[in-house]
Amino acid sequence: MLFRAYKKEDAKKILSWIKNEREFRLWSADRYDSYLATPNDINKNYSRSKEISNFDPMTLEDEGKVIGHLILRNPGNDKGIIRLGFIIVDNSIRGKGYGKILINAAIKYARETIGAKEINLGVFLNNEGALHCFESVGFKIIKIEKNAYQFYDEQWDCAEMILK
Repeated sequence: MLFRAYKKEDAKKILSWIKNEREFRLWSADRYDSYLATPNDINKNYSRSKEISNFDPMTLEDEGKVIGHLILRNPGNDKGIIRLGFIIVDNSIRGKGYGKILINAAIKYARETIGAKEINLGVFLNNEGALHCFESVGFKIIKIEKNAYQFYDEQWDCAEMILK
């Protein structure tokens, strides 16, 4: 397995894992105006984010094949706090432990390369597979925001999770 910096050409592969608007919004919430974003939309978003903050998009490869993706960013003044986001694994291999490998690689990178003391993330409670994955590597729910996101006629609750 190789945990490496994101490349612009990764965007097309990442988007191919998203099969419907519900999955797209579970992954990106309201970060993109329309479903489905294009590779260009992702690359523009990432370029803008890199200009205004510490922002590291990363990709997980297995035998040269892109199988996972996430971003690490520093959302505030405390450089010891890293937030994970845009976490996704190839839909054809979900449920086989690759999400855990991806998250553990991000934790190691955040601690050893960036110097993070705390890592946090947000996850919609109806994204049960992701929630269980994060709990399995040690993240704990510290807060639940009710009705954090509206998807058509549904209200999704969001859990704020932390790993110290």
